[in-house]
Amino acid sequence: MTSPSPRRSDRVALTLLLEASGTDSQGQEFTEATKTLLINRSGAVILSPRELTPNQQLHVRRRAPSEAHRHARVRVVGQFGQQKEGFLYGVEIMDPDADLWGVEFPALGEPAETVARMLLQCTYCRGREVVYLNEMELRGFETNRGIARHCNKCGVPSIWIQAPHEDEQKLAARASRTREPQAATPPETEQRQRQRIRLKTRLTACIRQTGADDELAVCEDISPIGMCFRSKRRYEADALIDVAVPYSPDTANIFLPARVVYSEKIPKAGLFRHGTQYRRVGQAPA
Repeated sequence: MTSPSPRRSDRVALTLLLEASGTDSQGQEFTEATKTLLINRSGAVILSPRELTPNQQLHVRRRAPSEAHRHARVRVVGQFGQQKEGFLYGVEIMDPDADLWGVEFPALGEPAETVARMLLQCTYCRGREVVYLNEMELRGFETNRGIARHCNKCGVPSIWIQAPHEDEQKLAARASRTREPQAATPPETEQRQRQRIRLKTRLTACIRQTGADDELAVCEDISPIGMCFRSKRRYEADALIDVAVPYSPDTANIFLPARVVYSEKIPKAGLFRHGTQYRRVGQAPA
């Protein structure tokens, strides 16, 4: 008896809608709808109404319009069960470089402080990653149903939520909307849309300014383009600062350049509230 091959990534329970095509045992070509039940970096468990055989090859394409560019050839590993809707098959992606799922999988072996693993999605660019959460991050997620973390695609911190399943009704609704003429979104409108993606928080932030000591502050809300914090120190409008949020003195922190957009006094609390906007590295002050 051969031992099972070692896992190369986490397995994620996620429904992704697929179109599979190939040739059946009778030599007849077919194209049919299928979907995933589990995915990992190198393959998936799919649900198919058709009887397939081990080592059979299929061409698989994502059905969601925004993901239709993702496709790959897969090999049937074997049948793992049966449901009312069809048969369960394990499939392996034949090209290891194919990005069929659009999910970043970290290397196996999570940090010792990890208490949970989740598939999270950036609320702005929709990028997805398997994320290892420590206790602090998990508590923050439980409170806010989302966490603030750096997005490599957006280039700035953004709010991450649990990635949703794909389903037929939502897919049909999106398809009907894409068939309707859509006016181009002016840049200022897109900016306002991004601004509305704000998560109320009480995360600890660290504010750094040249010529002054670092200051710990309370982040009140955060979005892909900036954050709002309150602090004992007043920072003038247009002041250039660096901010790290969430901040922990015992872990590595990422400081991003930002500009203070506004500053207001909170008389009863003896504090100041500041709104900031992130600056891209190399971006000149406004």
